[in-house]
Amino acid sequence: MPSDRGHRAAAESPTRAASRTRRLDLDVVRGAAIVLALGWHFSGPTGNVVLDALQWPGQHLGWAGVDLFFVLSGFLMGRLVLGEHGRTGTFDGRRFSLRRILKLWPVLYLFLAVQVLFGSESLGSFLWQNALHVQNIAGTSFAHLWSLAVEEHFYLALALLFPVFVKRGGSLKLFAGILAGVLAAELAFRLLGSWSGVSDVRLQWRTWFHLDGLAAGVLLAVVSVRWPERFQALQDRRRTLLAVLAAGIAVLTVIGKSGPLGSTIGFTVAWMTAAAALLLTYRATWVPRVRWIAAPVAALGRYSYGIYIWHIFAAGTVLGWLGMDREVSTPFAQAVKYASAIVVGVAATLLVERPVLRLRDRIWPGTDDEQRSVSEQPAPAPQVLPQEVPVLQAPVLLARLAA
Repeated sequence: MPSDRGHRAAAESPTRAASRTRRLDLDVVRGAAIVLALGWHFSGPTGNVVLDALQWPGQHLGWAGVDLFFVLSGFLMGRLVLGEHGRTGTFDGRRFSLRRILKLWPVLYLFLAVQVLFGSESLGSFLWQNALHVQNIAGTSFAHLWSLAVEEHFYLALALLFPVFVKRGGSLKLFAGILAGVLAAELAFRLLGSWSGVSDVRLQWRTWFHLDGLAAGVLLAVVSVRWPERFQALQDRRRTLLAVLAAGIAVLTVIGKSGPLGSTIGFTVAWMTAAAALLLTYRATWVPRVRWIAAPVAALGRYSYGIYIWHIFAAGTVLGWLGMDREVSTPFAQAVKYASAIVVGVAATLLVERPVLRLRDRIWPGTDDEQRSVSEQPAPAPQVLPQEVPVLQAPVLLARLAA
C-alpha cells in the first residue's frame, strides 16, 4: 500500500515535480550563457587582479552568450516539436505559440510597463517596437532585447511551416537538410550584407542574418531524435569537441563581433562553439562530479530569462539609489550590479513567470514532455515520420511511443 509520502508525490502538480527533476547539465548551459551576457554588459576594470581575471570571459566573449542561448533554445524547442510529432503524427503550431506567449510575455510586458511608469526612456524609443517584437528591425533604446525578436520570428515560422511540412509528407532527413541549408545561407547573407555596406549592428540584430544559432540547435535536436546513434557518436568525440570549443574561443577573442570578419564569420564560429559546448555538457558525467560549481551556475540558469530581461535596468536603478554612476566598475559597484540583476530576475521569475505558467498549464495542459520542459527527458528512441515507417512496423512504433 502506498505511503502518505507517495500519495503526496502523486498529487503534486507536474510543474512542481518538474522543478525538482530539472537537468543539471542543461541548466549549467543556461547559467553559463547568462553569466556571459551579464559579463558583457557589466564588466569593467576593477583594479583587482582576481576580479578582472574572473570578468575576462564576459568582457571579451560575453556577446556570444546570446548565441549559446540560441543553440540551447533551438535544441530544446526542436526536441519538443519532434516529440509531439512522434507521439501524435502532427504538430499543433497554434498551441505551441500560445504556450510560448504565456511563458515569455508576462515578464517582458511587466518590464515594459515598469519602463512606461518609471523609466527614463521616451515611449517612442522602445514601447511599440518591443511590444510587437520588431525591436531588432525598428530599433530600441533597450538594445539587449533584440535577441527576443529573433527567437520569436524563428519560432513563429516554425509554428506556421512545420505543420505544412508534415502534411506534405516531409521527412526528418529532408528537414535536417533544410536546416543545414539555413546554416549555409545565413553565412552567405552576412557576407553579402557586409560586402554591400550593411552595418555590423544590423548584421547581428536582423532576423534574416542571425537565424543560424537557432537552426543549429534544432538540427542537433533532429539528429538526437532521428539518428540517436550518430548523436551519441558525435558526443563521444570529446577531444574533437574540446578542440572546436578552444579554437572557437580563441578565434572569437581575436575577431570579436564587429568588422568584416567578426560580423560575418564570427557568428558562424559562435554557434559552432556553442554547439560544441552543448554537446560536451548534455548528459555529461563530469557535470555532477563538479556539483560544487555546477549547482550555483545551474541555479542562475533556472532564472536566466528573468535575469536577462531585467539586468541592465535593475543594476542601473540600484546604482542610482546609491548615488553611483552606472559606468563605475569598482569591486563594490560590480557586486551591486550582479547582485541587483540576480535578485530582480529571480523575483520576476518567482512572482510573475511561474504563477502564470501554472495558470497556463490549467488552461492548455502540456504534454508530459512540455510539463517537464523537454530538457528533463531522457533521449527518446529513434523516431521517424509516418511515411518513413513500413506498414508492418507501424504498430510496433506506436506501441513504443505510447509506452
